[in-house]
Formats: sequence, C-alpha cells, structure tokens
Amino acid sequence: MKLANLLPAAQWNLSTPIAARNLLRLFAITLVAGVYVGAYGYMRMTLNEEISSRRRYMNEAIFNAQDFFVSRQTLLKSLGLSTVKHAATASDSETYIPGEEVHIVLRQPSGTWSLWLTPRMLDFLRTKQTNLVYVPHALDASVQWLYSRPEVPPQVPNAVLQRLRGSTGEPGNEQIWLADPGDDKPPSLYIFIAMDERDRASGWLGLEVEGPQLVAALRHEQAGEFQLVDSASQIIASKDREQQLTSQRHTATHVDDGFGWEGGYWLPDRLSIRKQLDHSDWQIIYSTPLASIVPVLILPFGLAVLISVAVTLLMLWLVRRVDLRLIRPAAARIEALVESEAFSSAVIRTAPVALCVLRRRDGAVVLANRLSEQWLVMGDERTRACQDWITRAFGKPAQTSCTEELQMADGRHLCLSYAPTRYRREDVLICAFSDITERKTAELSLQQARALADAANEAKTLFLATMSHEIRTPLYGMLATLELLSRTHLDSQQRGYLNAIEGSSATLLQLICDVLDVSKIEAGQLALEVSAFSPVELTQDVMQGYMGAAHTKGLQLLSCMDPQLPEQVLGDTTRTRQILGNLLSNAVKFTRSGRIMVRLHLVGIEGERMMLRWQVVDTGQGIPEQDQQHLFEPFFQSGPSTNTVAGTGLGLSICKRLVELMNGSIRVFSEPGLGSSFSFTLPLGQLALDEDQSWAQPLLNQGVMVYSPVPELADHAAGWLRRWGARAQAIGVPDVRHEPGIVLVELCPGPASSAVIRQWPGPLVLACADEHALSRPSTQYWQVGLNNLQCLNQAVSQAQGIEARHSATARQAMIETKLCIHVLVAEDNVINQLILRDQLEKLGCTVTLANDGEQALALCQKEVFDLVLTDVNMPRINGYQLAQHLRQQGHAIPIVGATANAMLDEAERCLGAGMDQFLVKPFTLHALYQCLLPYRKGAA
Repeated sequence: MKLANLLPAAQWNLSTPIAARNLLRLFAITLVAGVYVGAYGYMRMTLNEEISSRRRYMNEAIFNAQDFFVSRQTLLKSLGLSTVKHAATASDSETYIPGEEVHIVLRQPSGTWSLWLTPRMLDFLRTKQTNLVYVPHALDASVQWLYSRPEVPPQVPNAVLQRLRGSTGEPGNEQIWLADPGDDKPPSLYIFIAMDERDRASGWLGLEVEGPQLVAALRHEQAGEFQLVDSASQIIASKDREQQLTSQRHTATHVDDGFGWEGGYWLPDRLSIRKQLDHSDWQIIYSTPLASIVPVLILPFGLAVLISVAVTLLMLWLVRRVDLRLIRPAAARIEALVESEAFSSAVIRTAPVALCVLRRRDGAVVLANRLSEQWLVMGDERTRACQDWITRAFGKPAQTSCTEELQMADGRHLCLSYAPTRYRREDVLICAFSDITERKTAELSLQQARALADAANEAKTLFLATMSHEIRTPLYGMLATLELLSRTHLDSQQRGYLNAIEGSSATLLQLICDVLDVSKIEAGQLALEVSAFSPVELTQDVMQGYMGAAHTKGLQLLSCMDPQLPEQVLGDTTRTRQILGNLLSNAVKFTRSGRIMVRLHLVGIEGERMMLRWQVVDTGQGIPEQDQQHLFEPFFQSGPSTNTVAGTGLGLSICKRLVELMNGSIRVFSEPGLGSSFSFTLPLGQLALDEDQSWAQPLLNQGVMVYSPVPELADHAAGWLRRWGARAQAIGVPDVRHEPGIVLVELCPGPASSAVIRQWPGPLVLACADEHALSRPSTQYWQVGLNNLQCLNQAVSQAQGIEARHSATARQAMIETKLCIHVLVAEDNVINQLILRDQLEKLGCTVTLANDGEQALALCQKEVFDLVLTDVNMPRINGYQLAQHLRQQGHAIPIVGATANAMLDEAERCLGAGMDQFLVKPFTLHALYQCLLPYRKGAA
C-alpha cells in the first residue's frame, strides 16, 4: 500500500505550491541564520583572540611593574636589615674602608645607627637610578640623603614627610608608599621602611624613584594606558597625563583586582586589568580603549558583514528565481490544470454534443453529460458496443482518433468520434456523439439536387449534341457543295458570289464551333491531343489564312520569329492554331490601317519543357482600360465599332480557357488610339530531330546582305540566315556596293512594286506581301512570300547554287494521287449522299450508296468493299450498330464513322463500336483524303 493512502488528506497540503514556497523560504532563512551565526562566531573568536593578546601584553606589563617594585622593596628591605645601632656615642665623621665598604653613621637622639654599603651596592643603586634617603623621626631633624645621583640632592616634599611621620603602622615589616604631589615635574615615588621596627624613633630608611624612571618602568607599548593608584584611589602615575600628575590629583574608581571591560553607560569604553602591588595597598591598572580594538576588528567584521549580506542577497535572488521559474509556473500549471478540469467538466456538461468518458478496464462511464444520458441508454447492446469501441481504439497507435456513424432506433443519425487518453491515472476512452440527422438530410437533398443537375447537364449535352448534329449536317452539305463548286469553271462575278457565300458559311461554322467549345469546356469534355508540330510552320499557316483579308483592308501582316526556335515541339496543334487564329482574326477585324505584327519567341527551357510565347500586336483602335478586365469573359464585347462586324464574344474566352487548360498564360496590353498587344505563353515538350528531318536547307558560309524598311524584319531574316549557315548582315541603307558572291535579300512589307532595290547585278531575293510561294522571274531574281521562311531558305540556297531538295515540296499542296478504293457510303440524308459521292469520286474512288444501316448490311453480304463510310445517326440501324454487326459477322473491312456530334465521348463510342476512324462534319476534301490515304490501292 502506498504511503499516500495512509496519510490524512489534510497533510497533502504540503504538496501545494504555497507549502513549497514556505519551505523554500524557511530553508533560505535557516541558511541565512546559519551564516549569521557563523559570522557572529567568527567575529567573537576574532575578538576573543584580540582580547587574549591584549591580556597577555597587560600581564606582561604588570609582571614587569611588579618586578620593578619588588626589586626595590627587596633592596630597601636588605638595606634596612643591614643597619646597626651603636650603644656609645660615635664619631661624627663617616668612616670608610677603602675598596671594601662605605660606612654611613646616622645620628639620632635615640641612638647612633650605622649603615655599611659596599661599592657593588652603590653601583647597583646607580644602575637602578635609585636615591637612598634617611628621614629621622624627629620633626625638627633634617632629611639626610645617603646616596643621590644628582650632585645636589633633591628635597623630600613636606607632604611626603608629613604623611610619613604621621603614619601609624603596626610594628613589623611595614613599608610605606608615598608619592610626591609636585606640580612642575613628574611625580616621584618614595618607599620607606622603619630603620628598626622595634624602635619607632629610629627613623625611616627610604628609596626615591624618580618620575621619569617610574613612568618608564610602568610603560608598555602593547599593554595600552596605565594608572598607578594609591590606597585613597588617587592616581599616582598615568601614561596619558604624565606631564600633569604633579599639578593635580586624579581620582580613580576603586575596583578589586581583575580583568574585564569597564566604563560606559551602554557600551564599555575600555578593556582593563587591575593588580595590587605586593606589600602595599596600591593598585596598578592597564587599560586599552575600545577605539584601539575596533580597527583590528574592522576587516573581520567587514568580511563577516559582506559574506552575510552576500548570502542574504543570494538567497533572496535564489528564492525569487526558484519562485519565478519553478514554483509560480508549477502553481500556474496546477491552477491551469484545475481550471482545465473544471472547464472540461463545464464543457462536457454544456456541450451541444453528447460526451462521455469510458473506463478501459471495465467499460464503465466515468463522465457523461445530459445529452449522452439521453441519447445513449445503457443496455447490453450498448455495453457490447462500448467494449468494441475500446478494443478498436486501444488496438491502434496512441492518440489515434476514430470516427463512425451510428443510426439509432428512433431514426436519428449520430457521428461518433472517440480517442484513447488518460484520466485520473487510468486509461479511458473519450467519446463524442453529434447529431448529424440534419446533415444526412442535407446530403440526401444535395444528392438529389446533384442527380437533377446531372440529368439537366446530360439533357443540355444531349441538346448540344443534337443541335450540333442537326446544324452541322445541312452545313456540311452547303460547305462541301461550295468546295466542289469552287473547283469548277466560274466567271469573276460568280467567283465573287461564291466567296461571299463561303465567308458567311465559314462565319456560321466558326460560331457553331465556338459555342460547342464553350459547352465542352464547361462539361469537362475538352481533351488535349498531343502531337509533334513545327511552331514556325503553324504560325506561317495561320498567317497565310488571314493574308488575303489583311491585304483587302490595306494592312501589313508581318511576322518575326526567334531564330532559336526548335524544329518541332510536342503539344496540341489544333488548340494552339485555334488560339493564334482567334487573336489574329480579332487583330484583322479591329485594325483599320497600319500593320499587324506576329512575334514568336523562345522564352526559356525548364527541364524537359520549353516555354514559347506568341504575340499579336496591331495598330488598331485599342481597348479602354475599364474593358480590359472583362475581355476574357464569355459574350463580352468591347465598345462597338461602326466599321466592324460584331462577333459572338466567345473567341477570347475560349482562348483563355484553352491556354489555362494547357498550363499556359495569356495577357493583354492596350492603349486606346495606339493599338493592342495580345500574348500567350505555352509550355511545350521538347522533341529531338535529325538534321535530315529539318524543313530548312543548309546554306553556304557566304555573305548575305539583308535590307528592309522595317529594321525588325531585317534582323529577323538575318538571324534565320545565320542559323542556316550563311554570313548574313542586316544593312540600313539601300545603296550598297555589289561584291562578287554576295546575295542581297530585300524584305518589302508591301507588294513587289514597292521594292526599293530594283537594280542589283548579283543574286537578288525579294520577299513581298503579294507573293505566296517561290517564283523565279529571271536567273538572278527570286520572289518569295514575306512570311514564308521555307521559301526564303530555298531562294537563298538556289541563289548560292545549291540544288533544291524536292522532299519539301511534298507538303505544298494536296497530293493528287488517286485512292482507287471501292467505298460503301451509308447516309440517310440524300444531299449528303450526293456530296459524299462527288467528293469520293473526286479522290478516285468508286462509290455505292446505302440509305441506312440495314441496307448497308445487305450490300455487304452481296458485294465486297474496301472501306465503309457510315453516318452514325441513321434510322433503324445506326452507324454504331452497323459497325458492331459487321464485326460480329467477321468482317475486317475498315469502317470510318462520319458524325456531326463533336462531343468528347463521341470518339470513344465510335472506336468502342468497332470503327477504325471517324470524321466530324463538316469536313473538307483534304481532310477526307488524309483519312482515306492509309487505305489507298493501286499505283500513283
């Protein structure tokens, strides 16, 4: 069992942040207090060491003083004991024994005394700087100096004599200590002893200690100040007032012998030691002021205070740091945890979804809100479901949530989201149930709406397909008839009428194609067909189609293409041609005068893709700025013009959608009155070709001069000539001196009659707007189309004497080779039957007509055909069924479907039915020829 289970719940308050903060503070206070106690102990130890040192010095001074006085006391005692009293009257003279002794006679009324001093004794007195004096007992007797260092013996002060003679001591070894109360010199100390203790009238024998000698004997540098105090507590000698002790008396407090602090009211002011001198009631005092001890304690005290303050500040900083970094964040986390738990409980209670927490161990509900209790009525089935949720949730990686949908018995749909977690130190599963009945109802409504929208879209698609078929079928008859009519002999008036009809028919066909393209793009049925094509040839072909319209309006249609362009690229040829054609058509339509420039540049290469940019620049009326942002919207037309034929407004919208479908971009720059510039950039795939597959003839490394009144055209042609191998140079003036072997190329934006250079002795190549192919009027003169690089290459190569390659001429026009095949045509429209028959016979085919698929099946059983050309929409048996029946019967005959439906799924249906190819009506004679060419029979 854990200890926590045994302790009362109240004791767990110690684990709160407040308790931790208090414990931290207690620890800090304890540590600081310990430091303070240590600092106090250190200071006390330092003070005790200093006091012990001072006491040692004081004891040493007292010992020296005691030794000073004891030595003199002993001397005086010995001198007193050496005196002799004579019974008879002695002589008045002093008797000396030379070299042995000094005999001093002391005459008293009571008797005669004698004192014998040896020379050694005199030397001792001299060394000790001591004067020996005799004081008679009689008051009128004079003091007798027995020995004195000065030549003139000093006078014994009367006060000393009075005190001496007035003393009443008991007989014995009495010593009298007296001090000189002089005013003008340091005090002298007198020590007296009775000559004979048995006879008080014998007088006193004394020693005088001079003041300086006394002060010198008592002074000690390390012991501090000293005081010599008599029995009346009068200061005899003092270090501080050694010059004034003779002038006044000082009173000192009488204290018993000892060592300690003295003075002061709140604090002691000195450290003193007192000692009574032997054989006297005098006291010697040594004291050291507190001020002399303080400097010694400054460093230890400062160090202790510094350490204490540093530790205090450190602990304050540490407590604050721990409080900020640990305790407060922990308190915040605990508070946040408590608030989070309270918030979670409140959320669970007030959430608009059903929430519950299931224990993993037994599946019991730990927490649940009211919605959970209402929606989930616990029972055996619900218990099994909960256990199943727990098993699946904890069987997956940690913290992985799961979502399920449940359908209740009352029809309510619930969305269950559950995830494993932990709550109160055990594994739980939190489950959230949301009512998705309305969402399910909305989804069902959306599905129904989507079904209706799909049905409407299919109806629209069917309508477009039907309308396309119904319109294209008679349109095919009209266009094909016009094409056949154009191949007959007509006069100029009939030719004009025919051209007008063909133009209107082409406009109608373009309108139908644009509407159909928009519908296919919106329906997502427009697919790209990637194939290899030459960007140069594509640009020239599109420009060739608008050359006549431009010349009719008096416009110059020019092109400048980058010489770095690749021979061929991979992309959708049809859609690229459509985009460029729409832009060029608008430029021709909305430009009244001036020129139209088509530029093609290689922008860059990104990996296996290269970026090509086409730009169409005109000098038309321009587009207002407010209209430019709406140009690419369907059916939008900028400001109307009285001299232009209004279009459908779908061309630019289709261009933008096609460019975006090919991951490109299209931009427009226009200024009213200056013209417009439309450019589109397409990413196209790279295609590596051999040199013999190039459409250009290599040129000799010879000089070629290029002139044009438009410098950009001259630079453009010179770049291509250099690419082909010639040393081309663009010149700016027409007057050029002829040099042998130099070919001159002039690019004339107008007709050939407007050429500047007419007389040139060497080879001359003229590129003009009224020429479409290559012609050679004379041996040294060639005319080519202004925007035809192939013809320019051939003309310059011929001018340099290179044989022309005949393979390139194969692409100039439709090969007139007869197909020589027998074709079965199944078509229910009589006019289309006749037109198809005429087109096929024009191509050298024999034709058999069938009115529907049933008749075609019957003809296939009787006759052998090389190819079946069938319409896909026919009564009874349509073209799809016809193809399926023929394949089921084992016929391997090629089948080509002809349909007026241009939707995307039409090709899949035709190929899925067993057809080999299909044609979209209306189709031209050339398109029919290209489709049937693989099945050609016989010799050319």
